[in-house]
Amino acid sequence: MLIYIATFAGVFAVLIFLKFCEGSPIRSWLAVFLVGLPLAVALGWYFNHAFPQKGATLPQSAKADAYRLELERTFRRIDGVDSASFRDKTIEMNFRADKPTADLRQIALDSGGAAAWFVKTNGDSVQITVHLTVQGRDRYEMTYDTAKGLIDQHEY
Repeated sequence: MLIYIATFAGVFAVLIFLKFCEGSPIRSWLAVFLVGLPLAVALGWYFNHAFPQKGATLPQSAKADAYRLELERTFRRIDGVDSASFRDKTIEMNFRADKPTADLRQIALDSGGAAAWFVKTNGDSVQITVHLTVQGRDRYEMTYDTAKGLIDQHEY
């Protein structure tokens, strides 16, 4: 409906401008209305049907699954990560070389916070567990909740 109103206003603005121009074929108010009404309706119909309609939005669970796959690819790009997976509400990352505990804690906190924010659906609280290993041996694990923040952490 808005496209019809905008088209109507635009067409009549141009025709009223042409009415006051010398040598214009539109010389009377009757000509403005007789030309403007069919032209505005035709252009409004064209603009309304010429552009594709917006598709239906994805449900939040489908968006969360797409985000989950992208986050898994992003976790694999972290410096030193050998492998990464994101299943259900658990992130598992394996590092090639040992890192200081402070670095692992920061990586886990950043990864868990981002993942919890992206997979949260309908405003519900989400708990994400991040499990970090170095060359296959357990090193650090934390649980992050979107409502409470960092809940639990363990160093091995």
